[in-house]
Formats: sequence, C-alpha cells, structure tokens
Amino acid sequence: MFSKLFILPIVLSAIWFEITGALLAALIISIIYIPHVFLQWGGPFPENVNQLGEVLTIWVVAILSGIFSKIEKNNLREIAQTHEGSLIAMVVALGAREHNTQLHSLRVKEYALRLGCALGLDNQKMKVLGQMALLHDIGKIGTPDDILLKPGQLDEKEWHIMKDHAQIGHKILLSVSFLRDAAEAVFCHHEWYDGTGYPRGLRCGQIPLEARIFAVVDVFDALSSDRSYRKKWDYQRVKEEIVKGNGTHFDPEIVKAFLLIPE
Repeated sequence: MFSKLFILPIVLSAIWFEITGALLAALIISIIYIPHVFLQWGGPFPENVNQLGEVLTIWVVAILSGIFSKIEKNNLREIAQTHEGSLIAMVVALGAREHNTQLHSLRVKEYALRLGCALGLDNQKMKVLGQMALLHDIGKIGTPDDILLKPGQLDEKEWHIMKDHAQIGHKILLSVSFLRDAAEAVFCHHEWYDGTGYPRGLRCGQIPLEARIFAVVDVFDALSSDRSYRKKWDYQRVKEEIVKGNGTHFDPEIVKAFLLIPE
C-alpha cells in the first residue's frame, strides 16, 4: 500500500523530467521506505517478500514511466515539427505565386511573437499568434493571378475580389484541426480598431487579440521593407505612422507595448 501512494510523484516526475526525474523520485522514496522495511523484517517469509516487492515496484514504475514519458514527448515533438513543416509548406506554396509573401510572412511572425511576448501572452496565445501571422495571407491561394500579380492599382471590382482572401484563408484553416484556433484571427487580420476595416467591420474587443497585434506588425513590416514603388522607411518614420493610427487602425494598448520595444 505504501508504494502505491508514491506512484503519483514518480509519474509526475517522469512527465516533467523524464527518466532522470523518475529515478531520482524513486531513490528518495526508497530512502524513506527502507527503514520501514527493516522495522518489519523478521516476520513471516511472505511478508518479507512483500516488503521487497514494494521496493521493486517503486523502481519498476520509475523506469517504465520514465521510458514511456520520453517516448510520448518524442512523439509530440515529431507531431509539432510536422505541423510546423506543414505551415512552412503552405507559405512556400503561396510564395511560389507571390514572391514577396513568403519573406513577409516569416518576418511578421517574428515581429508578432516579439510583441506578443511584450504583452505577456500565454503559451497557447503565442502559438496561435505565430500560426496566424505566418498564414495570414494563405487565402490569396484562391485569388486569381491576374489580380494577385497585377503590377498596377486594382480597380473596384478587383479590389473586392482581393479582399475575399481573408474569408478564403479562414475556410482553409478551419479545415485543418490544429489551425482552427488561428482561423478566426486570420479572418480578422484586416479589421480596424475603429470598425472601418473588412470583411465584417468589427471594432475594439470584437477583433481577436492576435489580429489586433498582427495589424501593428503588418504595417511595421510593410513600411520597413523596400517596395517596387518606394524605398523602405526608417524606424522613426514608421513609428510615427503607427502612432498616427493609434485608436483608429490600431489598439492603443498594443501600440503602447510596441513603442516600448527597443529598435
């Protein structure tokens, strides 16, 4: 009975620290339990065997739980790597059509995670933020080439078609189980804080936090990068432009956090 009470800390140690933690927990428990064995020693032979069996059980549980924990963690890492590879493949596929998209997506992911960290987001929100930043334009896969790659300005009809990429991206991500949490943020990545964005005209807290963070870093990257029609802006000019959008395009709290991040 005594050893069974200590299975839980052994298993928890295995989960947190794999086999090293499980064995260390087993050692500590054995040190505590061995005096009990000596005190009970000398009784009937079956009872002595049972006492030794209790000690053996502690170590068997430690070894098996450590091994299984390591296997499970390796499996989870492989799944995570597969998921990350899938995300990159989707971005590369889009980049094969629109060459600037791939690098832009990788940069805004990095910026978004940095800003998310400054805002104190938890691990789950950081994960969703990274996914949506990387895949925010995935809906452009459904945009016709003559519109997506048009060198000049889009007319009203073309612009209406282009704006559909947010909804298309939303539908694509909803079809992938591990990307469903990012789908709504992708749907809203062109919404403005004052409600004048698209596709639904959401405002303030109606817009997912991840999309509000993304709005700032998307503009930051766009203005900080060279374009065919203009040179990139310096950091001070970009910062001033983001401040201009405070409360209209951008969430004031997120702009405040952005301005506190060193250049």
